[in-house]
Amino acid sequence: MSLLNITNDGLPNILAQLHATVLRASKPIPRDELLETVAPSAVVGDGGKMARQTLNRWTQLGLFNEVNGEIDVTKRPEGRLSNPHQMMAFTRRTACAHVVARENNPEFWASEGALAADLTRGLAWMLAQDIYRTAFGKFEEQESRQIRDQDRRLFVNSTRRSGLQFWARFLGFSKEAYADIDPTVAVRDVLPEILDEGEEMDAPQFVERLAGLLPVLDGGEWRQEVLDVVDSNELSRLRHDQLSTALSRAILNLRQSGELLLHVRSDLGAAITPTGVNGARNDLTFHWIARPKAGAAR
Repeated sequence: MSLLNITNDGLPNILAQLHATVLRASKPIPRDELLETVAPSAVVGDGGKMARQTLNRWTQLGLFNEVNGEIDVTKRPEGRLSNPHQMMAFTRRTACAHVVARENNPEFWASEGALAADLTRGLAWMLAQDIYRTAFGKFEEQESRQIRDQDRRLFVNSTRRSGLQFWARFLGFSKEAYADIDPTVAVRDVLPEILDEGEEMDAPQFVERLAGLLPVLDGGEWRQEVLDVVDSNELSRLRHDQLSTALSRAILNLRQSGELLLHVRSDLGAAITPTGVNGARNDLTFHWIARPKAGAAR
């Protein structure tokens, strides 16, 4: 199993349709009925193969549950999803949580049968890069310079890179399948799990909680696993208070949109410093992060 091999293990758009179809149902759906709904045999030319493979993989990863030939989701939203945008956000966040879960990454460096580990490794490595000097098309070359141990390399050919491009966009870690590394959407998705509206906390604690929910980001378990095998001469380590360029982009984007408020607090010693195209942005160091109430002046 390899999530990055989209030919064999399914596509993000099919996953979104499968998940949405089951979410809309008030009870479990017979497997064949679900597959026929998402990939009608009269329309789809592959006999439903891709939909079937996608369902199989994500059932194995725990997003779906199958009992007596009927499919249900393993998690439903607490409230009603009133529009397709909210449904997509719920599917994206739920799928992401399953991807980075420990139970789906038991053999983190396995080359085969790795459950979600190949995707998790790819995301962790990608998000550690200098986003201003990294292009998807250069991943193989860049990884080979940074990781000396060939058994630890992921991008041995373009197949996995292509898979990462599609899944990174779907999960909210890039803008487009072939564009910028940008985890803004993924970070936005988990904000309610870190801060309620109107709540605030010190910036280092915010980053720590974020790493627990998205462990492919700064300070996260999977990020550290990858950095441990990366040559520091090829990818410079950051200061302990310095954010990666990827996380810096996300937090500054959310500040720009008014979804996060970043404050300087002279009474606090611990702070966070974003990183820009020319290095650490010491002019933007901040100590405190707040999430404004809905409708509040920003």
